[in-house]
Amino acid sequence: MHRRFFIPLEIWNRLCVLVDISLEDLQRNIVAYKTAGGPNYVSSPILPVKITPIFDMIIAHNIADGGVIDPKRGRLPYFGYRQFDPLFRILYIQKIESVFGTLNFPRSYYLTSTRPYCPPVLASLFFKIYNLNTRSFLSRTARIPPRILNKDKPHLLATLIAFIIDEGHVDSTLIYIKLKNPLLATDLLKICEKLGYSATLTIKEEYGAISILRSGMKKFFEDYKLAVHKCPQLNLGKIETKIKNSFKIYNRPIYKTKGNKEHILQLIKNEDLTVNQIALRINMTRQGVRFHINNLEKEHLIFRSGETGEKNIVYRYGDVLHVNRIGR
Repeated sequence: MHRRFFIPLEIWNRLCVLVDISLEDLQRNIVAYKTAGGPNYVSSPILPVKITPIFDMIIAHNIADGGVIDPKRGRLPYFGYRQFDPLFRILYIQKIESVFGTLNFPRSYYLTSTRPYCPPVLASLFFKIYNLNTRSFLSRTARIPPRILNKDKPHLLATLIAFIIDEGHVDSTLIYIKLKNPLLATDLLKICEKLGYSATLTIKEEYGAISILRSGMKKFFEDYKLAVHKCPQLNLGKIETKIKNSFKIYNRPIYKTKGNKEHILQLIKNEDLTVNQIALRINMTRQGVRFHINNLEKEHLIFRSGETGEKNIVYRYGDVLHVNRIGR
């Protein structure tokens, strides 16, 4: 469809009045729509637009890890969502299309962009529904709209899942979400409390951190499994696997028994490993592994041989002083 075939909505409205055609009939026959001057359009539109949990989840994604692009020059602002995980990028587009219809982007855009965006015609609707503006999505001051906080369980759960995808990680036996926005973290705590998930809030300087504790994570995961079965766009991807692995910590035979330290030492004798790798292999908390790693270092049984990634230390068997003497 070429842009020259689009006609301003105001003209269609006037024509309908002149020939006595209802706006409902007009709506049923719309095949595509966009903003004036906008290059991307929505085809096979879903009309009327319904405010579903996924609708609110899209807003949450753009509060958590997105932002508003304001091109000025008479054009309307739109959402730009930063996401490096290919699955979550695809799911973001699927969420938009499940609410509005098919987005018509160039094919090369899907193959190369790590910042999928929501066209201005749709972003404008989000602004209007929840009385938002371009400053409502600033990382330090953004808040979850009060109308969303007062909604029922499906909407709150979808909103929380968005933040877990974008800002959360599984830390052994809990889900941890850290934000440079204490008030936004307080909003997430309210959601956890309404959903019955045991969670704590820690505020330190300009940061706020939510920890969904083990019992809360178990309840959350049960709710998630039911929700994602009905709505596949809620998929947590690799985070789902990490949550499942965290539950295994309490099922392994070695948990809370003697022999952890010796078991870890034997692993490092066979292979250079990080704390995360060890924790995953023996289904133990990272905190627990670090405790034994520190003791093994003090006893000069292992030493730090390098890093993989940011502050992810690799440990090797042996006394580093002994190794240095041999090297000389």
